[in-house]
Amino acid sequence: MSKNRETQRDSEQDNPNQEGISSSRRQFTKTGLLASPVLMSVMSRPVFGVGCLSNVLSGNLSDPERGQCNLGLKPSYWRNHPEVWRIATGVKEDGASPTSCDQCLTGDVGSETWKCTGGALFNSYFTLGPQDAHNRSMYELLCTKPHGDKSRIITALLNAMTDSNYVLSVDQVLQLWADPTIVAPATLKDFLNSTW
Repeated sequence: MSKNRETQRDSEQDNPNQEGISSSRRQFTKTGLLASPVLMSVMSRPVFGVGCLSNVLSGNLSDPERGQCNLGLKPSYWRNHPEVWRIATGVKEDGASPTSCDQCLTGDVGSETWKCTGGALFNSYFTLGPQDAHNRSMYELLCTKPHGDKSRIITALLNAMTDSNYVLSVDQVLQLWADPTIVAPATLKDFLNSTW
C-alpha cells in the first residue's frame, strides 16, 4: 500500500499540470462561494440547520435525492387563489369566501378600504419580530401591501404550508420574520424573492 502512495506522489510531482488543475478547482470553488453571500450567511445560521435548504447546502452526494427543493409560488398567485390557502382568508360582506382581492376592496386605487372580515391574523402567526400597531388579516396585507416585506413573508409561509419540499420550512419562515438579519447581507425582500 505504501508503495502505491509513493508511486502516486512521484506521478504528481512529475506532472506539474496536476497542481495547476487542483489550484484552479479550488479557486473556482472559492469564487463561487464568495459570489453567493446569501448562501454563506444562511449556511452559518442554525435556523437553517434542518429542512430542504440545509440538505441542498450540505451537498451530500451519497444520497442524490436528498435536498431537492421546490421554488414556491409568487405573491400574485396567492392573491388570486385564496381558495387554496391552508389558513382562513376571511369572508366577503355576503358571507361567501373571496376568490380575488378585488372582492374585498372598495374605493379608488390608493385609497381602498378593506371590506372582508375574519381570516388568519398576521400577528397570530408571526408572534416574534416587528408587530403592527393593529392586527390585520394576512389576506388583507397580501392584497393591500403587495410589495412589502409582510406580503413576502406571508407568501413564504403559504408556500411552506403547502409544499413540504419548499426551500424553507414553516419554522424557518417564522424565524426569518423574527430575525431578518439571518440572511444578511441580503435584504429579506431579495432573499425571499429568490425562493420563488
